[in-house]
Amino acid sequence: MDRLDSRLAAAARFVRGGTVAVDVGTDHGYLICHLIENGICQRGFATDINQKPLESARALIEELGYGDVIETVLTDGLEGLPEKSADEILICGMGGETICGILERCSWIKSENVHLVLQPMTRADMLRRWLCENGWRIDEEKAVEVEGHLYTVMSVYYFGGGETPDDIYCILGELAENPDEAAIKYMRWQSRIQRSIADGLLRSESGREAALRHITLADMIDEQADELED
Repeated sequence: MDRLDSRLAAAARFVRGGTVAVDVGTDHGYLICHLIENGICQRGFATDINQKPLESARALIEELGYGDVIETVLTDGLEGLPEKSADEILICGMGGETICGILERCSWIKSENVHLVLQPMTRADMLRRWLCENGWRIDEEKAVEVEGHLYTVMSVYYFGGGETPDDIYCILGELAENPDEAAIKYMRWQSRIQRSIADGLLRSESGREAALRHITLADMIDEQADELED
């Protein structure tokens, strides 16, 4: 059984071995089953806020014979799970704002022993900012491309405290540390987004100053991408 696209495959590679994982928003259960099948995790939880996808996950889990090691839970995010029930928290395929809300509502994950694997579908910049400001550190980040769409997968640990990241970090995170083709594509895409925002702002005189800031960000991103390509 291996039905993971490159997003979920990248997420699985970040998971530490010999751990207990929670697959939040499990959908069909492919990721948590992959982790068990490949001996990466000993046990796991598959959670979802909706009954129908959870039933699909449960069916796959039973089909593969993992019912004794994977528990399915109908819940919103991590709510209702026993405290310290897992040391790997996987949240993939949700918007960055939703991921922030799930993390904010769960206090027991704020531990150096807990590892987050996050794959935002949207608002990755917002997620990076929230993580930094709330005591989390992005240890590693990987860009992936699925059917022409670009995403990022983050490996995250809690260190306490908090810091205010600059705009470039919010946009690119740690992707420059993994300078492969997908990372450079992601950077070019983010540059285009900044220039598109600037174009919209330039339509009004009052937006000129803000537009120049977005153009500067785009230039800085392109400069980083150029250096990685050389």
